[in-house]
Parts: sequence; C-alpha cells; structure tokens
Amino acid sequence: MKKQKYIKIISGLFLVVFPFLAIAQSPDPNFNPSKLIEDKTFSDTKTFGGADGIQKFLVAKNSVLANTSPDFLAKLKEPQSVMLKEGLGDPQPNLGRLRTAAELIWDASIQSGLNPQVILVTLNKEQGLITSANDYDAARLQKALDHAMGFDCPDSSGCGNLFPGFYFQIFGNYDSENNRYLGAAKSLMKSFTTVGGRGPVVEGAAAKVGQAITLDNTMGGYENIMPQQTFIISNNATAALYRYTPHVFNGNYNFWKFFQGWFKYPNGTLLKLAGGADLYIIENGVKQLVPQFVAQARALDVNSTITVSPTEYDSYTTDKPLGPVDNTVVQDASGTKYVFISNVRHQASDLVIKQRGLDPAKTLSITPTEAAIFDAGSVLPPKDGTVIRGVADQSVYLVANGQIKMFSAYTFAQNKIKAKDIYTVPDAEIATYSKNGFVAPLDGSLVKTASNGTVYLVENSLKRPILADIFKIRGFSFKNVSAISEDEMSSLPIGAYATPKDRTFFAVDSKTGPLYMFKEGTKHSISSFVAKQRGITPDYVFSNSVAIEWYDGIPVPPANNTIIKGDSDQTVFLVVNGQLRPLTYQAFKNRKITAKKIVTLPQIEVDAYAKGDTLTK
Repeated sequence: MKKQKYIKIISGLFLVVFPFLAIAQSPDPNFNPSKLIEDKTFSDTKTFGGADGIQKFLVAKNSVLANTSPDFLAKLKEPQSVMLKEGLGDPQPNLGRLRTAAELIWDASIQSGLNPQVILVTLNKEQGLITSANDYDAARLQKALDHAMGFDCPDSSGCGNLFPGFYFQIFGNYDSENNRYLGAAKSLMKSFTTVGGRGPVVEGAAAKVGQAITLDNTMGGYENIMPQQTFIISNNATAALYRYTPHVFNGNYNFWKFFQGWFKYPNGTLLKLAGGADLYIIENGVKQLVPQFVAQARALDVNSTITVSPTEYDSYTTDKPLGPVDNTVVQDASGTKYVFISNVRHQASDLVIKQRGLDPAKTLSITPTEAAIFDAGSVLPPKDGTVIRGVADQSVYLVANGQIKMFSAYTFAQNKIKAKDIYTVPDAEIATYSKNGFVAPLDGSLVKTASNGTVYLVENSLKRPILADIFKIRGFSFKNVSAISEDEMSSLPIGAYATPKDRTFFAVDSKTGPLYMFKEGTKHSISSFVAKQRGITPDYVFSNSVAIEWYDGIPVPPANNTIIKGDSDQTVFLVVNGQLRPLTYQAFKNRKITAKKIVTLPQIEVDAYAKGDTLTK
C-alpha cells in the first residue's frame, strides 16, 4: 500500500497543540498507533449517565473544571443569546442560568453523539484542565479555558478568533455574517461518521480507514521517537482523532495514555487487589469501595470480580465509597432515617420522605460502621422547586439545589406565589436546612437599591451594571426599575456590564479608537479598511474597561466580492458570504483578476477573518 506524506499547512483544517512532557520517558509498549480507541467507545454517550457523573469525576480528579461558583462559570463564556444557542443545536438553550463545565460537556456530548470521556481526555491533552490547571494563574487559566479543546489552533499559526471560550470550543460559533461553524465535538463526529472515516489530509485528500500514512511527530517527552511515523488507520475513531491532531507523538499518544489510565475498564467493573478482601467498582474512571450491604442492595455479581496488580490498582483514583441508589432510605439503630443522594447520606424527617414520594416500607437497616464510611450531608429539605415556610416564622423559601433561598417581597410577587403553593414545615426543621441567600429576581429585571443610583440588569442570576448609553440603546425605562434591599442586592453575584443591542456600532475610548459592531452577544472588530469600504462610523463610545468584558467574535469582513491578500503571504482570497475563499491559479485566471484588483491588508487582519473552502474554478 502506498505511503502518503502529511502536508503540514492546510487551509481551514483545525489542528491542535499540546504541552511537551518535562522528563523523557519510555512509551508504553502496549500503545498501538493504528487503533487509538474502539469505534463503539468513541460514540458511547452513556458513559457518565448525566452531568452529575461528569461533575463527580471532575471533583475526584481535583479538576479546576469542578468549580461551580458564578465567577468561574462566567469564565466559560456561555453566550446569553438563546437564538445563537438554538442555532448551534444546544440541547438546553433556554435554561435561564449559566451551566457548569460538567453540564456543558454533557450537553455537547448529547448534541454531537461523542463520548464525554473523549471530551474530557481532549481537555487534558490540550490544556491540562483535568489534572494541571489548578496551578495556573488567572490569565493562563482564562487562556486555557478559551482554547480548551485546542480547536482552531493550527500548528502553523496562533489560535483563531472564532472559537475563544469554553462554550464555543465545544459547540461552535457563527461569524459576523451568520455562517455557522462546527465546534470540536461535532467536528470530531463529522470525521467519525464520514463513510470510510475522515483522517488527516494527505496529498489533497482525506485519508481513509485502511490506508497507510506517514505523519510528522512533535518531538520531546519520550525516548527514541522518530521525527516521522508510518502506520495504518484501522477504524473511524482513529481516523477522526488523527484528523483533529495529525501527530502520533505527542498528541495522540497522550490521548491514548490518558484514556487508558482513566477509562480502561467500563463502568460497573468489579475489582479487588491481589490478596485483598475489599471490593471496588469502577465508575467513570475512579474506583469506589463497595460495602457488603451495598453489593447486596444493588444485586452486584461479585463472582465477576477481576483481580488486579498493585500497579493497576494504584493507577485508579480512589473516590468515596459506593452507596445504594439515589433516594434509598436507611435507618440506624437509634431510629434516625437517612436518604442517600449521590452517595451522601442526608438525615430526613418522615415529612420530607413522604413529600419526596419515597416508600418508608422499603427502608434498609444500616450499622454504625457502615454509616460512618459515608459523608453526612445537610439535613434533607423537600424536593427542589418546593416553596416552604415555617409555622411561627412566616419567611418564605424556595428549595433549590438542596438548599433554601429566601423570597423577598419583590421576588415573591414576581413569581406569583399563591398560598396553596406553599408547603408548611415545622420551624425547628427549617432551622436545620442549609440556607443560601435570596431568590434571584427573574432574568430581565431592572433593579437598584434605595441608597445607590446604579441600575443593574439581572441575567442568569447575575447583576450586570448598565451604562446610561446602554440603558438608552436597549430602550429601558426607569419606571420599570425596582428598588430592592441592600442584603438582596449584595447576595447577587456581579457579572459583566450589560451589552448593547445587536448592530450597535461603537468605538473604544474615543471616536477614533478601535471600532466594533455588537451582534449575537459578542463584539466584532472592524478594521479601518472595512470601515471605510462599508461606510461604518461609531454611534457610541465606550471605555475599554467596559468593552473588554464583552466577548470577542470574528471580525467584520470586507464586502462580498472583495479580492484580498496579506502582506506576508501570497494566497489570494475572494470574499464570499463573509468568508475568505482561497483561489487556485485556475480560479484566479477564470475570474480575470488583475493585480490592481487585489487589496493588500496586514497579514494579522487577513488571518483573523473566517475562511471557507478553496475555489478551484
């Protein structure tokens, strides 16, 4: 079979970068570059069972992505525009709050059909976001999140401007002309589902399953690695991974190494150490101790247990012990009842057990020793979404995420709570619940305090300061601004400045400063050439301290049919529907293009525009 050489620079191909290992080591002899992962594993979207399973994995790995604080979630750059998210096929475009990294990974998996384990391994291969990012400073962490999957970061140049942001890396984005681009998850699955596989571009065509190809390696980190390596692509998943990262070492070897280390055994595999008595179960890349009563309660087949060596045993992070299934009710010798949720035992009253629809007749007995190995959570309140108040204390609370938030008079009225919707709970029981501030005003609310004139827009449970010009641009009215208490205001996390409406043209710091158009939740830069060509001038001026908080999108391109090139690259482009389409020599001739028709722009400007497929005719 003919060997084929990889062409290093390919317009429009999304390649990736990855850090070298600090100390050279011998590659694992079990590594087979021809098969990086099984096809059925690559497309298995049920590996974690939901976002909670991914969150549990992130916590067990002490990943920076386990952070669920509002400040961190804002760093993931989930867009506000429901229309944008709907257009990208986001399965939860209208959730009304910012999602955690685990939730975004799960939703991207559902949307694309890609195993979330593949996404997690790629996040670590590219930016160390699972195992290393806790050591990053703020600037490095944001940069790592912005290029989390290494998507649109070709070896031949820096990262592009279309996908910066954790959300956009995995879901994709639109450019300023509304051209849709797939994100990393969909791109990988497009390669996977292409008939015969879609591997790296070799001699002008995508490599197929069964072909022998030669790829360049990136050197460093491993001993005795040759600059080039030849192998046969054996399945679609492997083809897709090599198209994404066209190197064996270090990129795809690192992918294989992390995947094998975390996900070699499928969920539910029972293990025990040679010579040991304790039973463990593999769940989402970690091992959990299985107490005897849990093995019986879950009807686990202990005869299928695999005995492993100390080395393999130690390669799996030990997570907290495995409890019974969620909502299992247990009772200790004192008569105290607990409900298990996510392997944590929560003390629960008979009232709450009944309100949650659980069957007290199925209560299991648990010994003090068995109870002691599980974390004790907060006292269990009624189920999420329940509105409660006490008998003597008339404060009204909303149960959310296992905690209670107090309604103010304002949010009580906003949510149109009726007396029949309120569940009465003994005051002593309410006192045991974990409290978490106030219920946030509804999205779109305009609020201020009596002592401060600053008006905020509430979005995704964040308060976003509104500049006077933005207030005017958005068509807001002071008659719709409500005053809330200082305590209620201080409990709302602060977000970025409220944004202008679509197609607002503005400059930064002065009328002659950098020019932008705001559209679909992002600001799009406008070069001096494009501004002059399209007759664009700023309608407003905002300070850099404000504009820097708004997400950057792809720059506004020159007008359609403009012919341009960069000042340090001879590639000639025709602008078609907002995309720069490279022209072959034949296409150049067919269109009777002359040198005087070509506009030469700074290379950095040309590189920033969205690119389309090559025009050959």
